[in-house]
Amino acid sequence: MGKKIIVTGITGQDGSHMVDYLLKNTDHKIIGTIRRLSVSNHKNILHLKNKKRFKMVNMDLSDAHSIRDCVIKYKPDYFINFAAQSFVAGSWEYPVQTWNTDANAVLDILESIRKFAPKCRFYNAGSSEEFGDVVYTPQDEKHPLRPQSPYGAAKCGARHLVRVYKESYNLFALQGWLFNHEGSRRGLDFVTRKITHGVAQIKVAIDSKKRIPVLSLGNLDAERDWSDAEDFMEGVWLMLNQSKPKPYVLSSGRTHTVREFIEESLKVAGIKFYKTGSKDNEKYFTEDKKRLIIKVNPELYRPAEVHKLCGDPSLAEKNLNWKRKCSFKDLVRKMVENDLKELKENHDN
Repeated sequence: MGKKIIVTGITGQDGSHMVDYLLKNTDHKIIGTIRRLSVSNHKNILHLKNKKRFKMVNMDLSDAHSIRDCVIKYKPDYFINFAAQSFVAGSWEYPVQTWNTDANAVLDILESIRKFAPKCRFYNAGSSEEFGDVVYTPQDEKHPLRPQSPYGAAKCGARHLVRVYKESYNLFALQGWLFNHEGSRRGLDFVTRKITHGVAQIKVAIDSKKRIPVLSLGNLDAERDWSDAEDFMEGVWLMLNQSKPKPYVLSSGRTHTVREFIEESLKVAGIKFYKTGSKDNEKYFTEDKKRLIIKVNPELYRPAEVHKLCGDPSLAEKNLNWKRKCSFKDLVRKMVENDLKELKENHDN
C-alpha cells in the first residue's frame, strides 16, 4: 500500500515536476495543493487530470487553518513544499508577501506537522540565494548564509525554523539548497525563460518578416550554476528518504553568465548576430547590423546584485549517489526548442 505525499506549488515548475517524478517512481498517493484563484493557471498540470494516484485539493499557504485542515484530513507521510514567491527581483517589490509566503507559511506547516502528523517527513525547498554575498566558491553545505535579497532572507528564515523544529521536536525536517534549475515550465518572469521565449519570438519574427520584438535584460555578467529542474526531483526524494534529515546542495558545479545563456539560445535558434558595446550599452543586432534584437536595460538591475553563485554538489553525489544528467547546452536547447514549438503552434492555431 502506497503512502500519502502532500506536494505544494504544483502549478509551478518544481511542484509539477515533483508530482511527475513521484507518479513515475513510486506507488504513493499524491495530494497536490493549489490556491483557489479567480483565473486558473493549470498549464503545467493539465497532463495530470486523470491520473489515478493524483488528487488536486485547495490549500492556502497564507491561512494557517487551511494548512492545518489539510494535514489533519490527509495525515501525510511526506510533505514537500515548493510553493513560494520565488522570483528574486520581485521580492524587492513585494518583500512582505515574500516573507509571509516563504517563511511564515513554513512555520505554519511545521506547526501542523508537529501537532497532527509528527511522523511526517518534511522537505522545504531552499535556494542558492541564501548564500548571497559569497565568501568562497563553490558554495557547499558549510558556507555561511549571507542573503542579498528579501527572497534570500526569507529562505534563510525558513531554514532556521526547519532546523529549530527538527532539533526541538525530533521531526524529520530539512531544507536542501537548490541552485538555479530551469526548464520549459519556468515562468516568463525568470531570466532564463525570458531569454528563450524572447529569442523564440525574435526567430519567428525574422522568419515571417515581421517587426522584431526587442528583448530587454539586466546584468549580463551575472554568473549562475544552471541545471535542468527535472534532474533535481530525484535529489529531493533521496534527501527525504535518508535515515536522518541532512540537507544537501544540488547543483552542476559549473557557472555560465547570462550573456552565455543568450548567445547559446541564439545559436540554437539559428540566429546569427552582431554585438556592440559593453555593460550598460551592450546590444545585439541581426547579422546585417540593421535590426536591434537584444539590449541591456540598467533599470532591470537588482538593488543588491549577487554576481556569482556556484554550488558544490560533491556531498550529494557521494552520500546520495545523485548527479545531474542534463548539460548546460542541452538545457538551453530544450528550452529554446520548446518555446519555438509553442509559438509556432499558437501561430498556426
